[in-house]
Amino acid sequence: MSRDLFLLGRQFDFYELPKEKKYLLNYFDTPIQEAFLKYFFVFGDYKNFTDHTGNVVQMRWLKVLHEKLITIEKAHKEARANMDMAGLVDIEKGKLKFSKKSSK
Repeated sequence: MSRDLFLLGRQFDFYELPKEKKYLLNYFDTPIQEAFLKYFFVFGDYKNFTDHTGNVVQMRWLKVLHEKLITIEKAHKEARANMDMAGLVDIEKGKLKFSKKSSK
């Protein structure tokens, strides 16, 4: 289905994450975060998230969610590449620890 049809029919509201990505729901557990995740996988960006979904979210928060997604997927990919099964299980169960950025 094309992206335009997903938008017109609001199909991103009903989008099912692929089986191999369902573990992300352990990290994106509020309704807004889950909506972000579905929207991002349908459209590949979050630029028009507020306009298309009607969910009022600051762009700063969307950037934080995007960085979180990138971090989780990177850790998952590295664990798979390194055959780190214990790490992979922890990531898929939602146990990945995030380090806080140092403020300058």
